[in-house]
Amino acid sequence: MKDYLKYDDVKIFKYENLYLTAIYTVGHIFVAITCNRIITGASLDLAAADAFIEPIINGFWFYFLLVYLKKIFVNKIEVSNITFINVNQVGFVLAFFYTIGHILIAMTCNRLLTGAPLNLAAIDAFVEPIVNGVWFYLLFELFYKYKSRRISADIAKLNNI
Repeated sequence: MKDYLKYDDVKIFKYENLYLTAIYTVGHIFVAITCNRIITGASLDLAAADAFIEPIINGFWFYFLLVYLKKIFVNKIEVSNITFINVNQVGFVLAFFYTIGHILIAMTCNRLLTGAPLNLAAIDAFVEPIVNGVWFYLLFELFYKYKSRRISADIAKLNNI
């Protein structure tokens, strides 16, 4: 197990997770705008509108899945004699439907807000999450290195006291 998974970030670093989340969110928006501009050629204002509006709509989609579709799936599984999936695997089904819906929402928002051709909106709907995944990984690794140095410095201070 990696060392950074052994620490309880909430107890050791009281506000760093909040800072990390804010930095990631700003970066995510920047990545979304940049991908949209490069892939579709959208203007900055339309790409920015898409970068803010599309996640909000996806948030409602996420909520709908958790509140309504989850109940429907669980009820159908419990009532029927389905053997290939059980109630404990509903998360996988919800993730699958969320992903499909997320892509469709991203394509639709991009198309409607920027006027991009559907093929470019589809490319953006696939590329932008991949780039944001790389951004997430890089930020996580940089934060781990920062955290390791800070822990080492704190230990050194305690040993010198």
